[in-house]
Parts: sequence; C-alpha cells; structure tokens
Amino acid sequence: MVYIGIDLGTTYSCVSVIENGNPKAIHHDNGKNIVPSVVAYDAEILIGNPALDAPTDMSNILYDSKRLIGWEFLHSLPNAEMRQLWTFKVDTRDKCAGYVLNKGTRNERFLKPEGVSAEILKYLKVRAEICLKRKVTGVVVTVPALFNDLQKSATKRAVELAGLELKRLLHEPNAAAIAYNAKNNLGDSKLLVFDFGGDLGTLDVSILRMIGNDVDVKAVAGDIHLGMYYPFKQK
Repeated sequence: MVYIGIDLGTTYSCVSVIENGNPKAIHHDNGKNIVPSVVAYDAEILIGNPALDAPTDMSNILYDSKRLIGWEFLHSLPNAEMRQLWTFKVDTRDKCAGYVLNKGTRNERFLKPEGVSAEILKYLKVRAEICLKRKVTGVVVTVPALFNDLQKSATKRAVELAGLELKRLLHEPNAAAIAYNAKNNLGDSKLLVFDFGGDLGTLDVSILRMIGNDVDVKAVAGDIHLGMYYPFKQK
C-alpha cells in the first residue's frame, strides 16, 4: 500500500510521498511541485494551469473551494463581502453554499465545494501514481487550524469522492511543526508557527508544544482575508 500527503491549499496544492524516510514533493509536467487549486468545467474537466487557460466562460472556472467548503449559507461566510470579486456564480441550495455552472441556461447545475476539491485531489492522486508507478490507496490531508467541524467533514467527503482512504486530517501548522522537528530534533519545546498561505491564502497562527513527536495545540488564531486580491483577468 502507498500513502501520500496532500496540502489542499486555497491558492496552490501539493502532493508528496515519503522516500527513504524523507518527504519528497512530486513534480508536475511543468517541473513545479505545486498546482493551482483551480478546476474548469468545459467539454472536459481541467485542473491547475490548463484550467486557467480553459476556452470556457470565466464563470465555469472555479477556485476558492477551500473558502466555500463546509458552509451551509453564503451569508454566513466570513468573507461574504468579498463575493463581488469572484468570477464564478454562487448560491445556497439545500443548506450548502456552492457553485452554479451555466447559470440561467438549460445546462445550469449546482456543484458543492467538496466536489470541486475532489477533482483537485483526484488529479494529485493520478500524478502521484504516474510518478511512483504504483497505485495510491491512502492519504493524509492538511487543513487550516481554524477549520470548524463542518469544514473538516466536507473535506473528508472530498477525499471519499476522490477515491482515497483518509488516514488523517492534519492541521497545517502541526504539519509544519512535525516536519521541522524531524530535521532539528527539538525535543520538548514550545513553538509559535505562522502559516502565511499563498497569494489568496489565509494566515494561521498556532502556539504548539512538541513532546517527542507529538504535538499539543495550545492556541490558534488567524486572518482569512490576509493577502486576498482579485486573481484572474476577465476574458
């Protein structure tokens, strides 16, 4: 069995494996080890950089699924006032905030954010299998420290939709602390971890205590708006 680790990011996502006891990020066709967290719905579903250049209406190029995932109503979103910056259409249906493709046409359909996140996860799974030449069965996925239970549950559904067995949801600052400890052998230490995220990302700040290889979370805070700007040009 082969397990992978995925940083399912707001702006970019990354997949890695453990080789010879060390984490190794998997590179994509463009030589980079990150992929834009963007999904385009056209004649086919495109992920990452191809999605950014998809020959389709801008409203069918979807991003920010990490901001929408797990929210029941659009008006409840912490960044609700930023909706005018989105190039896609959104709505609340059956107690779920999500996307509307082809709005106002006979091909209109509603997509839950976990379905969009699942497409990114499936893409990363395939990239890992191509690189490793082996079937991937399980995954550890990182989530923001500020994610609530509904957001975590929706992320778990995304993992299931991607055909992966979830081994663990790991808070992003905890993952950073574990990785740093593996290289530096901190022992019993107290850490302040900043996760600045990407261009459209969120800021997480955590105070952690390392006890051996275990992480004890003492406090978390953050800013979901930090660094947010209008990402794409209108076609």
